[in-house]
Amino acid sequence: MKVGMQPAGSRDRRGSDRVSAQLEGKLFVPAEERTVDCTISNLSVGGAGIKCEEPPPLDSFVVLYVDGFGRFDGVATRYHEGELGLKFVCKEAKRKRLEQDLEVFVREGMSGVTHLHRDRRAAEAKIGYFTCADGSRAYCHLLDISLQSATLKTLARPAIGEMVLLGHAKGWVVRHHQQGIDIQFTEPTENER
Repeated sequence: MKVGMQPAGSRDRRGSDRVSAQLEGKLFVPAEERTVDCTISNLSVGGAGIKCEEPPPLDSFVVLYVDGFGRFDGVATRYHEGELGLKFVCKEAKRKRLEQDLEVFVREGMSGVTHLHRDRRAAEAKIGYFTCADGSRAYCHLLDISLQSATLKTLARPAIGEMVLLGHAKGWVVRHHQQGIDIQFTEPTENER
């Protein structure tokens, strides 16, 4: 995997240093209710450059899930030579976390990022089901949970990108694995806080 800061003259339009890498991810386009696999070719605190089949229209709202880094709300701003440019729409605290993650990524590679655990996790919680987008309930066992995500053991396999409800927390299904699914929680709106 190629990792590193791009040359000094290579700063994105927001003035942030871009870190070039080949990271796997998912791009969810809520307006079209579709999720596509993508490759993140560069990442900064202000946005990302990605490559994917059938990119969304410019100015559309998207949700980018980057393996190891998490979930980012954004807007498709440009498309040039096969690369879709995204501008992230996130709070300052999330930008600072991403900046720290990028520094670790440049220094230690992906293994350094995946060992970061900012949130205390609860392995045993009393949630026995989640609610799918169609209102049906699916039984599950909570394997791991934090403020940002959850790992569930379940036979159910809602589509990647589908919104589900786990307790009172809404989230997107971001991955299927042998035991079940991973959910990335949405950030609460001001009214939900």
